[in-house]
Amino acid sequence: MQDFKGRVAFITGGASGIGYALAERAADEGMTVVIADVEQGALDQAAASLRERGAAVAAHVLDVRDEHAVEDLAGKVFEEHGAVHLLCNNAGVINSERPTWEQPIADWKWVLDVNLWGVIHGIRSFVPRMLATGEEGHVVNTASMAGLVTGRMGAAVYDASKHAVVSLSESLYRDLAIHTTRVGASVLCPGAVTTRIFQAARNRPPELRGAESNDDDAGETAFPGDAFPPSEMARQVFDAVRENRFYILAAQTEMLEWTKMGQDRMWEGRNPAVPRRLMASSAGADSSSN
Repeated sequence: MQDFKGRVAFITGGASGIGYALAERAADEGMTVVIADVEQGALDQAAASLRERGAAVAAHVLDVRDEHAVEDLAGKVFEEHGAVHLLCNNAGVINSERPTWEQPIADWKWVLDVNLWGVIHGIRSFVPRMLATGEEGHVVNTASMAGLVTGRMGAAVYDASKHAVVSLSESLYRDLAIHTTRVGASVLCPGAVTTRIFQAARNRPPELRGAESNDDDAGETAFPGDAFPPSEMARQVFDAVRENRFYILAAQTEMLEWTKMGQDRMWEGRNPAVPRRLMASSAGADSSSN
């Protein structure tokens, strides 16, 4: 899809971070922007800011975990706008890091419901309607470099969700190609990006809160000095859509090298690598607790 002007973008998690940057870029490209987010206050502020840029904007509160809510909103969006040309299944959360066997079921439920099922619901509700219009379009699913890298310590839930999104997106790309549709697909795998992802617990549903979830820990993570601004993710996404390029590896050099090393080790029959600095930090934590 080369031309975005006059077309419609639908973006989940559109009130902040990468989602809002995608909405800004869509607005700058002359698109009608429909943003959805679970956070009402941030959604209202985002919509107002986009309108100040001169964008045509619609904003909807949406919990992507709710398949019926996604389906209802998809129907409403197509009824009001006639089409969706750019679908960005972007909403995502992260939980606190800890050993795999200590990850609470509540964390598995929350993270998988948002990061994976949110994408599934978006595909099931929007893609059939996109295909029915016969117009060209593109689907961008936000995964992560965590969906390509192995060996990170304490991130089993998040990593599993993002590996699943990469695989799901690859299947979507294949199926769209086999059926010779006018809709393409890409998967966005960001590296370090300065968003509020580590404060995601602010939107954790009450029924999935609890002492064992230890949400406060996730907010202490600092971004490295070479972290990208969300606008860089938006730039790379729109470039990839124009080029009909599937993999959007928007990451720092070290992450790209780590990913390649992991793939090489797999093909060589070697075990996953574990970063020395993580082993050292774990050893230090164990010794201090004894």
